[in-house]
Amino acid sequence: MPERRWIPLAAAAAIVLTGVIGGDTLCFFKLVYGVPCPGCGMTRALSALLGGDFAAALAFHPLVPIVPLLALVVVFRKRRPFRMLYRSDVFWAGCAACFMLVWAVRMLVFFPDTPPMDYSRSSLAWRAFELLFN
Repeated sequence: MPERRWIPLAAAAAIVLTGVIGGDTLCFFKLVYGVPCPGCGMTRALSALLGGDFAAALAFHPLVPIVPLLALVVVFRKRRPFRMLYRSDVFWAGCAACFMLVWAVRMLVFFPDTPPMDYSRSSLAWRAFELLFN
């Protein structure tokens, strides 16, 4: 699919920029803008889930239980029950809507002081703001 050729290039650029910018997080969105993305905390949540600490996993990101389902849908996308979900725009839009809703609630409740929903003053946007206005 030629329209998807840019995805590996964009991923490589994000990895390089993450290494160049540095900071206290691996989230590219947070490194650049300083605010958490809808998936912030998911890496720690998955780590806690794999370690058997379900309560900590939910505290890091409340949607962590659906990630294994999403992985199954993608990995087994050619098998009958998963094929329907993989091809369903409603399924993917629903997943995206869930992530955006949880992100909005977490931003309202926890931002800007509670990790992982805290503001990063080491972000590229904050540095640019300081350069322009100081």
